[in-house]
Order: sequence, then C-alpha cells, then structure tokens
Amino acid sequence: MVGLSVGEKHFIQGGIAQDLRSDGRKRLTYRPIYVETGVIPQAHGSARIRLGATDVIASVKAELGKPSALQPDKGKIAIYVDCSPTAAPMFEGRGGEELSTELSVALQRCLLGSGIDPSSLVIVEGKVCWDLYIDGLVISSDGNLLDALGAAIKAALSNTGIPKVNVASETSGDEQPEVNISDEEFLQFDTSGIPVIVTLTKVGRHYIVDATSEEESQISSAISISINRKGHICGLTKRGGAGLDPSIILDMISVAKHVSEQLINKLDSEIAAAEANEEES
Repeated sequence: MVGLSVGEKHFIQGGIAQDLRSDGRKRLTYRPIYVETGVIPQAHGSARIRLGATDVIASVKAELGKPSALQPDKGKIAIYVDCSPTAAPMFEGRGGEELSTELSVALQRCLLGSGIDPSSLVIVEGKVCWDLYIDGLVISSDGNLLDALGAAIKAALSNTGIPKVNVASETSGDEQPEVNISDEEFLQFDTSGIPVIVTLTKVGRHYIVDATSEEESQISSAISISINRKGHICGLTKRGGAGLDPSIILDMISVAKHVSEQLINKLDSEIAAAEANEEES
C-alpha cells in the first residue's frame, strides 16, 4: 500500500472531487494504452499492455488433453497470474502470492464463459481437446492491474494461433484416437466477443476509472465489471470493505457500460496496430 501524508491524501481527494486528477485526467479517463503482441515466441500467443507505469504480459499456451467427464463437449481453460516481486514492494513474500490468487480468481470470474467458447476447443468429444493455459505476469504495478491483465489476455488471445488437428483414426470404447497436428495450418480465435474489464474505484463520493496506486490507497470500495461489445455484463467482482447501496451499484454499472465502449474501440485499434507491426518485423 502506498504511504501518503495527510496533505497528499487531501490533494488526491480534492482533485477527484473537482474532476481533475493528479496526472491531469478526468475521473472517467484512462491513461494511454500501449499494446505489443508476439512478445513470447515460445507461446501460441502473447501480448504486453502498458497503462502508465503499470506493465503486464499475458501468454497463451495450448496442450492436447482430455475433456472432463462432466463437460465432454468442452475444452478446458485456466488462468494464472504471477506478480513479480520486483513489480512493487508489497509483492514480496506472501503479499505477492495473495494478490496473484486474488487476480487469478477475479479474471476467471470476469472472463471465462463469456467470449471464450470452450466448445471450440474440442477435437473429439469426450476424448481429445485443447487445454488452454493463460498466464499473466505483472512486471510493474502502478494501479488498475485487473483491467490491464484483462486487456492483455484479450490481446494475447487475438494473437493466438492453435495448430489444426486432424483425427487419423476413430476408436471405440475408452481408446484414445490418433491425431495429427499440422505445422502449417492454424486456427485463430474470434476475440470480438471477449469483454473488457472496467474497474470503478470509489473515492469519497465519486468514482474513477484506471486508478493509480496512490488513488487506490484512498479506496473505500471498487467494482470490476466485464462488459462485451454488445453492452452485456459478463462478470462482476467487488473489493474493499465498504458496502455499496444497490442504487449506486446500478449507477456504476451504467457508467462502466459507457466507458467500456471507448475502451473496446481503443483496445481493438491498438491490437490491430500491434499485430501489423509484428508482421512487418
């Protein structure tokens, strides 16, 4: 947690109340987003996102596996986050482990089941599927990690190509079928339905987006809402000890929907530009 003097706290809170934050932004304005794709050659897809001094990487690795007995028509997707101990002093020791778990759970709640279709990962129902391992790494932290990681995962999935698999022979019973993995043909993900995460942080009577670490230190509560291109709510998670009146939550959701439209358009254009740069290089 960032240690601030009483004067600094009043300065931050006063600026937010007047819709003029310490770095010159308005309450509902994000910092500039920088996207880089294909940053990890060994992965099937990867991306790096920078929001101010917040810097995160997401990578996607696909491995052949077997569908679970409860969902034989779906592949499996797992999201893990690791916070580098050098990203912030509070990440050293148990602090980093607890935050990594918190972020992993929040990302799964906000992203899985919406936009990422597990049924598209099945090769032979009940027998062969792709298992997707999505890993996030926090390199540098200056607030708003969840939104940044959500954007990085969306960009990494857009960058992902999974080898096409042909079934060489069908089998009966519990025998596993033979499969051939192509070295030339790849399947791309349609990421247009994958939501973005918008975190609204309540400071005093107002709420802001893309909070810095200093602003997060003044948090009374925060709600992270994942919203897709159609404006549908795909997931919601809350943190902070203070309770929120239902009418305030509904207002925050309405604000998040408005903000998400701009964020999706900005992120899509940045991803497209990053992939164009990757192809040129």
